[in-house]
Amino acid sequence: MELVTDVQSSAGEVKRCIGSYGSAPEHNFAYFLSRTELGGVSLYIKSGEYGLLAAYRPRVAEVMLISLPLAPASEHARLTVEAARLCFDSLGCRKFVVEQVLALRKQSLPLFRSAGFRDLPPRCVFHWPEFNLAEWDGDVLQGERWKDIRNIKNRFYRQHSVQVVDSSSLPKDALRQVVAEWAAGRRNNSDGANREDSNFAYVEPYYRLIDAGFAGVAHAKTLVVDGVPSSITAGWDIPNSDRGYYSAIGVCSYRFDGLAEVASMEDLVMLKAAGYRLVDFGGSSKALLKFKMKLRPTSLYKTIVYAVSR
Repeated sequence: MELVTDVQSSAGEVKRCIGSYGSAPEHNFAYFLSRTELGGVSLYIKSGEYGLLAAYRPRVAEVMLISLPLAPASEHARLTVEAARLCFDSLGCRKFVVEQVLALRKQSLPLFRSAGFRDLPPRCVFHWPEFNLAEWDGDVLQGERWKDIRNIKNRFYRQHSVQVVDSSSLPKDALRQVVAEWAAGRRNNSDGANREDSNFAYVEPYYRLIDAGFAGVAHAKTLVVDGVPSSITAGWDIPNSDRGYYSAIGVCSYRFDGLAEVASMEDLVMLKAAGYRLVDFGGSSKALLKFKMKLRPTSLYKTIVYAVSR
């Protein structure tokens, strides 16, 4: 295995590996770069034709693996443990953090332990809503089950002037303001103090995507409400999937009642019309999941975030 810290110089190689072996919603080069915190380092971990995406935080001596290894599923547990060993030996990190579905965690833990690692208590659990758009009927909003959302949408369009525009056509400062207001609203509405319960929002990844003009991002749309840019929804195709899409970005300013519901529904309706089969709406805390369930996802899965140390 080899650690690559200058990922920009290896961008072509990383993108090719994502194209060949990407399989998860977060397998996206632009997102990979955006995940590095200020003062941190983006890491690409090479293992022959395979690879892993990670972010290193020297301040706390912690490496965070970003999603699954870029490899066949049969190799995920082995590569994860080997990457942890390399990061501990080469970087001197004190913790290696992963986010895994339960089945992969069960495969990984014995390998971590036999390699001399100690797994720490899980940090949090995230719930990921999915929408099978062949079954999801939110584009027509018929029946009693859609009454609440139907009323919210009708009232919103009745009370406001609304335009749907490409986010990249708007001033970056206006989009950064949307993110800032969204983050403030999330903090004010937090349901708990820990990460699993909390609505706390990390804004730097969104600012980086805005500043990059949404390079590597698809379907970046903004609702301009009464002349004010007020939301951002965007995502990308999940690599090597059957018309799967990751709706990775969904932020709004909270200044208009019903804006979050309307922006999310417009995103899903647009994606269904564009021919996508499955939409993943991202990992959710308990508080955020409560909101996403209003949109009636057709399935859920969960991931566990935990760290290992030596």
